[in-house]
Amino acid sequence: MELYQTERAEARKRLVEAGKDPDAFTFEMAYLPPDPDGGGMFTLLYEVTVTHTANQKSLKAIGGIGWNWVDKFSSVLEDGTFD
Repeated sequence: MELYQTERAEARKRLVEAGKDPDAFTFEMAYLPPDPDGGGMFTLLYEVTVTHTANQKSLKAIGGIGWNWVDKFSSVLEDGTFD
């Protein structure tokens, strides 16, 4: 959960940098089941859903060690997907 909280803080920072109100977005995180083919490595994975509350446009992305949902969110934010 600590990794997600750090990532969420970074995503909110990027919203401010983009001139957006971070309080106009919700962030939801749900744990995903471990990969049974992971060779005994049970890396923590989770799905993050970011929603712009004014228009309900959202993004779903995978987070966890080795996954960078914040950069994906930034890219989508810059593309105007949430506008």
